[in-house]
Amino acid sequence: YLRGLYYHQVLSTDEAVIGWDDQTIKDFGYQSWSASDVLISAMYYRIFYQIALANEYIRQTSDGLLDDRGVTGQLRQEVEEYRAEARFLRAFSYWHALDIFGNVPFATDEDAIGAFLPEQIERPDLFNYIESELLDLIPQMKAARSSDYGRVDRAAAWMLLAKLYMNAEVYTGEKRYTDALTYINEIINAGYSLESEYEHLFMADNYLCDDEIIMAVPYHGIETQTFGGTNFIIKAGIGGDMQASDSGVDDGWGGLRTTPEFVSIFEDGDGR
Repeated sequence: YLRGLYYHQVLSTDEAVIGWDDQTIKDFGYQSWSASDVLISAMYYRIFYQIALANEYIRQTSDGLLDDRGVTGQLRQEVEEYRAEARFLRAFSYWHALDIFGNVPFATDEDAIGAFLPEQIERPDLFNYIESELLDLIPQMKAARSSDYGRVDRAAAWMLLAKLYMNAEVYTGEKRYTDALTYINEIINAGYSLESEYEHLFMADNYLCDDEIIMAVPYHGIETQTFGGTNFIIKAGIGGDMQASDSGVDDGWGGLRTTPEFVSIFEDGDGR
């Protein structure tokens, strides 16, 4: 999911290019993608797979089913917190669908399970749905900076609302910058601030950067191995005469790079 998101949000801009010839990956740099592009399809499916998982968890944790299953007390409270987090993750993926694809199929836990074609929702209507979901579920989530590592809390919902409002003019035609500032201030007032050493955000113990990282996607070199995520982001950018050990890894994949035009912006000797 994270690797696919990086492809769409970064390779489609002037920030980075990739030197591999994997399937249709060069379409991002050439701005030549189409509906038949397999990497576009892969991200689309990732988004809607997560939405489907969230929908099913929400179905299975309704008040009626929890009553039938005798879920009460502390366990009931925990399940209700998980339910709010599942609703957040669904809204989070719908935001990616909104941002990357625009008008998309729309289904929630209220739709029956089975083979049917969901109706397409218009971009402004999806914006309104995400906004209303987040505003409704925030009180049901744990307080900011009080949840377990790798889980989301109210600060994550504030973050998503701020991002939603920052681009509201693109999604709906209406500017919502004041609303974005409201939730940015909520985040700041909760004690979040930028990490003093930027490179610390990319180290193996970056879980210590909890003053800046609001929503962590956990990866681990032994317990959570993948060719995606932060493993991709670090290793794909190491190539040529670069030493992998300087970045704390055992090898580089020689994929991500930038353009001469970008490099020429900086003066010789610039440490950046």
